[in-house]
Amino acid sequence: MKVYCYICLMAVASLLFVGCSGKGSVSQEAEQGKLTYLIDRYIESINRCDTALVNRIWSHEDYVSFIGPSGYYSTHSEIRDSLVLGLFGTAFSKRNLRKDNLKLSIDGNIAWSEFTWVFDAVRMDGTPHHTKGRETQIFQKGENGEWVLSLIHISEPTRL
Repeated sequence: MKVYCYICLMAVASLLFVGCSGKGSVSQEAEQGKLTYLIDRYIESINRCDTALVNRIWSHEDYVSFIGPSGYYSTHSEIRDSLVLGLFGTAFSKRNLRKDNLKLSIDGNIAWSEFTWVFDAVRMDGTPHHTKGRETQIFQKGENGEWVLSLIHISEPTRL
């Protein structure tokens, strides 16, 4: 719990200093590229209901969470099994999640993103499903130097 609180505190505190830094360095641009790639893999994991991909991109620590309209998932296995495989895998026969207006911020080993998204899907009964909303993701750089997802918070979607 302490680590989770620390991550959230660092993310909020860093927002206060984002405007104080100069232009991004090559290293900063490389890190942003890695984060964008990770976000794209997250979207792919939803669109394909790919639990192996979930295993690679999400932290396996106790403090991970996914907060969204479908509920609160507080462990890696809940996110993988109940959300990605369970909800997305059983409710929809086709899924197409897309992101727009991506903003990235990095502060050392903590990073966060904000973006808008559109989700076009087909329910198992053939009914079209269209939603859109906003999403915040928090990332942590692991001991191996790779970024992993730690938290996702999704706003209530609105119907298109």
